[in-house]
Amino acid sequence: MERSMASRDAEDVSARGMLPYAMIISAAMILASNHIIARYLNGVVPPMGLVFWRMTIGSLVLLPFAARGVLIHRRLIRAHWKLFIVMACLFVPLGNGLIYTAYNFTTALNGGVVSTAQPALTVLLSWLLFRDLINWKQGTGIFVAAVGVLIIITRGVPTNLLAFQPNAGDLLILLATMFVALHNVLLRRVPKQISTFSFMLVIQVIGVIITLPVYIAESLFYRPVPVNMVTISTLLWVGIAITTVAVGLTNTAVRLIGANKASIGNYVRSLFTALLAIVLLGEQLHLFHALALALVIGGVYLMTRGREPGTGFSSAR
Repeated sequence: MERSMASRDAEDVSARGMLPYAMIISAAMILASNHIIARYLNGVVPPMGLVFWRMTIGSLVLLPFAARGVLIHRRLIRAHWKLFIVMACLFVPLGNGLIYTAYNFTTALNGGVVSTAQPALTVLLSWLLFRDLINWKQGTGIFVAAVGVLIIITRGVPTNLLAFQPNAGDLLILLATMFVALHNVLLRRVPKQISTFSFMLVIQVIGVIITLPVYIAESLFYRPVPVNMVTISTLLWVGIAITTVAVGLTNTAVRLIGANKASIGNYVRSLFTALLAIVLLGEQLHLFHALALALVIGGVYLMTRGREPGTGFSSAR
């Protein structure tokens, strides 16, 4: 009887231990679809329209769960309004907006590999801005990941860099990844009293307000968002599944097992992105893709192994 109860307890502990990893893998699969959708719809849905409606729908979904927390901590939020405006700019138009723009010029395979370097960029920016110490594992990891990104940008031909012929889309994704990494570095400044969902709601609402004038100009002078079933279903997916469910799962997993262990989601997302790009978009996997992916994943792995355990928010894209 006692053995049976002990066995059941062990199974329960094991199940609870696996839950955060199931969350991470599920979130990675959903987030991989973001890159595929952005590439597939690059000539149909304009980038700022996509990010505007993604954040608007995500905010509406979060509202019932986060509004009370925002009201309770409204004075604290108001006291840090400059921080939230900067972080909203970094995450919404500069981060996600640039990513959607970049897919007009590059492939989902390239974008998936380059964006995997985000944790390494986060550590580098933490050192530059806050003088966080970088040990030898982190330094080596950052260097290895940078070599992987460089291989993607030059298409595996180093002379492209000497002639300054990198792909504009790859550079935009790298720039967007840096903006999101900077957003993640600033997360330490967010008061701990503010919950994950409340923080997400504030950032998304501010981001929507900031993006609105750009979205209006894009609609008037470039291309409006088409109204059809494909567009509506896509916007609902990115607004609900990506912006709310995937980010919520990732943030919950980070708080359960820490940022180091949760960083496996970056590797899984890049693999799912590559797989979906090949199967759904018909993109070709070249040797330089495989080499760059191995270097970036290896570099990020070294970087996270050398990082102190920590918890907090994780801004997935």
